[in-house]
Amino acid sequence: MNKLFCVLLLVFSTASFGNSWKEQIIEDAKTIYTPLSITTFNKPLYFQTSESQTVGGSAHHEVSHLAVVIDKGLLETSRLTPDGFRMIVCHELGHLFGGSPRRHAPPEWDGPVAHDGLSLMTSEGQADYYASLVCFRKMLELESSESPRPDLKRVGPRLKRKCQEEAGFKGQELEMCLRAGLAGEDFLKVVFDFPISCEKFDDSITPHLIRDMYPDRQCRLDTIVNGALCREEQPLVLDFNLMENNSCGQKYAERPSCWYK
Repeated sequence: MNKLFCVLLLVFSTASFGNSWKEQIIEDAKTIYTPLSITTFNKPLYFQTSESQTVGGSAHHEVSHLAVVIDKGLLETSRLTPDGFRMIVCHELGHLFGGSPRRHAPPEWDGPVAHDGLSLMTSEGQADYYASLVCFRKMLELESSESPRPDLKRVGPRLKRKCQEEAGFKGQELEMCLRAGLAGEDFLKVVFDFPISCEKFDDSITPHLIRDMYPDRQCRLDTIVNGALCREEQPLVLDFNLMENNSCGQKYAERPSCWYK
């Protein structure tokens, strides 16, 4: 399996990401995370495309390298927005750098595992949280003045209140928070107009940590919004062992109880 994946990486290494803003977003991610992969794991990080028509992406932590693979179907869909793409890329990077909680290693997995026997891959909920808590902010710091901006008229009163009044953001920080919420919606609706919104929230309480599955879609959006609300500076690589170290100190910005326990 690992050898086959390496061959596929070589095949896709020259593939184009298409529109200039897509290429620039990948270049920004490379600027931040390629050197970080070496210093953290002593492994190179590759950003590649696949020929799959699936509207999605994936992350891989292999013996010799790390990889973020973007499917052709995602790059070609008209539903993809620049900030939505940033959040998708950040989610995949979250699987690699987002720390604990991590997934269980599947029974058939023949790749590397951590010292505790768990996968080296961060869980879905934590990857969502990392995407807005850490990565999306860093990506916007590299955004050029020519980059297309989202229509902030889409922002509803609840998201605005949470960013402006609850978190107390102003200026560029407020814009980042609002954009992160909209980007989360664009990310989670890139396939279909699911009935989710930053104006809603999932008030369910999980009986156990959701480690190996996707939380419900509204719960995932709530996670992204909460990450965006955090006012604390976070490291680019979160703790791979102690999941209690990987949450914002402000209660309103903690990982939501719909998936985290």
